Amino acid sequence: MEDYKNIISSSVSYRRNIKDMPFVKLLTDIEQAIGVTRSLSEILGDDFEFKALKNLSIQDCKLLEEEETITTNLIDNKDISAYGINFSGNIFIYVNEQDHIRIKSQNAGYNLEKCYKEANEIDDKILDKLEMCFNTEFGFLTSNPYLCGTGMEIEVLMFVPALTMSEKINDIEKEILNKDFQVSSLINDKNKCPFITIKNKYTFGYKENEFAENLNTIVKKITELEILEENNIFDFSASHLVDKIFRNFGLLKNAYRLNFDEAVEFLGYILWGINLKLLKTKKQFDILNILCKIKENHLNTNDDLNLKEIEKKRAKILAEIIDSTIVKGEVDV
Repeated sequence: MEDYKNIISSSVSYRRNIKDMPFVKLLTDIEQAIGVTRSLSEILGDDFEFKALKNLSIQDCKLLEEEETITTNLIDNKDISAYGINFSGNIFIYVNEQDHIRIKSQNAGYNLEKCYKEANEIDDKILDKLEMCFNTEFGFLTSNPYLCGTGMEIEVLMFVPALTMSEKINDIEKEILNKDFQVSSLINDKNKCPFITIKNKYTFGYKENEFAENLNTIVKKITELEILEENNIFDFSASHLVDKIFRNFGLLKNAYRLNFDEAVEFLGYILWGINLKLLKTKKQFDILNILCKIKENHLNTNDDLNLKEIEKKRAKILAEIIDSTIVKGEVDV
């Protein structure tokens, strides 16, 4: 598989429901939920640590959600849900999220093959011990009919600053994505967000390798479009792009208050500047870690800050990160 540098992360997950247990409304019996979690712990052994959400505070759950360790749906079912995580921190097992079980492998970069292998190995171990709801015509049955069949979801997080700057994100949906995939962004205004997620909407009617091949084609097209647009921007006005990157560098170093959407937009220009070598790094610039640090619950760990104080704290943290990590390069365009 080709190495696409504008892919930040990849993930593959499987949805499964245990035979002879109701799954449209989850495992509403807490004893059943505990039993499933215990069974998974026994099957997977010491490689995974499982925790019941009912034993965690809401604040702890929200922090885990911002770290993408758990999901909103898991928190919604807090009293009857659990999660397991391997000791490498990249494979997750969710109990009572939307289905009885969801297995998810996530890795940095364009690593769908690794994600698939890891998730598939865990899935095989579980299927060897637990019988799942399966229909010879529809495949694995899930709470969402569109996700029946393989029950597999694949997802990539892409960085596309040139397409964002040129306001061509909508072109991805119109010209590149087929009916089986969807695009979403980290903030409400996708025309200002250079971080987009591409994910399949359906699993029914396709083989696992077909979805992977389709996604690979889509990622390749988006990457080619991003490179073309970046070259167009340079050809049209390189000085304008350099100015935008340096202005956002200055904004993050000096802003007094920042909301999350603004911060994401500005950080996109910083990452772009690093990739173009217009900005130099004194140490690793981990964009996912930084984005996590500036989310509301990570800033408001004591639950006593108002909106203005959160925005001031976000600006201060980002100023410190930029000051300790980034150096402006010398450019003449």
